[in-house]
Amino acid sequence: MSKVQSICIIDDDKIYTFGIKKIIKNHIPENQVLIFENGRQALDALIEKADKNVHLPDVILLDIDMPEMNGWEFLTNFEKIRKKIDQEVQVYVISSRIDKTKNELYKVEWDDQVSDFIRKPVEAEQLVELMEIG
Repeated sequence: MSKVQSICIIDDDKIYTFGIKKIIKNHIPENQVLIFENGRQALDALIEKADKNVHLPDVILLDIDMPEMNGWEFLTNFEKIRKKIDQEVQVYVISSRIDKTKNELYKVEWDDQVSDFIRKPVEAEQLVELMEIG
């Protein structure tokens, strides 16, 4: 059984989210998977969970480029929730736009909020490993 029990995918690419959910369910079927198309939907749902003292997802897989509220805006607002809860939530920024030169810049600015930056497409083995170690 994996350490991670619930996963939140925040990404507006329906094909990508379908594939990631399928990988997770095939390799780690006991995990609950929540999917949101943008940062605003995810933030609203997570605020509601936090207000009701319901366990938040252990891991968030966060895209950057999304309509309504992008990944950076989500991170800024999610930090307010993190300060109010007694739970560790790992956030992995997953984007096709992350490259090695910018990766270091992102880490300087977002290091305390992001567990790691991962370039799309994500390999199944990499995703399973991430879910097992949280």
